[in-house]
Amino acid sequence: MSTSRFMIESVGADRVLVLRGELDIEAGPWLACAAEDAVEQGWDRLVLDCRQVSFCDSSGLNTLLRLRAVTSRAGVPLVLADPPRSMRHVLRITETDRVLTLTDTLEEALGRRPEEASDSPEPGA
Repeated sequence: MSTSRFMIESVGADRVLVLRGELDIEAGPWLACAAEDAVEQGWDRLVLDCRQVSFCDSSGLNTLLRLRAVTSRAGVPLVLADPPRSMRHVLRITETDRVLTLTDTLEEALGRRPEEASDSPEPGA
């Protein structure tokens, strides 16, 4: 599955929803649909690769919180991998970083050691 903003990539045995561009009111419905599909398909965890997110506003935050509710009800962990500094700032000042799981790297989100990271997708690849 691919749109201009989201793509599902396989990283070894794991699947990752790669986010690109702006996480705003236009992106929200697409992200919600893609995430709900992932949960319905039985993903063990929903990892959002945030490395290429260029902007996140209140609509984007609302979407992330709704995704957390959907994944929580399904018993599927939601992990935001490597959000950029600007996104982390928004998450911190709104205190949503207290309810969302953030990791510093995609490998950490996937529960891998750095030496296992050779098959991780590169940003922009």
